[in-house]
Amino acid sequence: MGSTGSGSFTDYSGSRNSRGSGGSGGASGTDRCSQAFSCTLQEVAQCDYFKVHGGPPSRGTQLGLILDGRIFAIDASGTKVGALPTSHNYLAACLQAGFTYVGVVTVSVATPLPTASADFKAA
Repeated sequence: MGSTGSGSFTDYSGSRNSRGSGGSGGASGTDRCSQAFSCTLQEVAQCDYFKVHGGPPSRGTQLGLILDGRIFAIDASGTKVGALPTSHNYLAACLQAGFTYVGVVTVSVATPLPTASADFKAA
């Protein structure tokens, strides 16, 4: 039931160990930038798409991602639909490295709280 590790920062991916090498502690060997993911978007009612259209995008709407202070899902015209949860902040480095993502709205609810969920994959 416990965790494993030495209790130091070298247990985390990207940290240097005492021998000066780095990047291997805690690394799973998978490229998170290439992995598909699903999420429920945040701040849907505060984004431009909701303000212009009076509701969240419908199921099947195609989306992309941009980094504008935080990571936002956008529609085909570049209008912000919602923000990605902070658990997906690792995607900021992926976007800066040139990765692009395409997605599709899988859940769209207007009331009582405007909500949209989407599936994304690297393009």
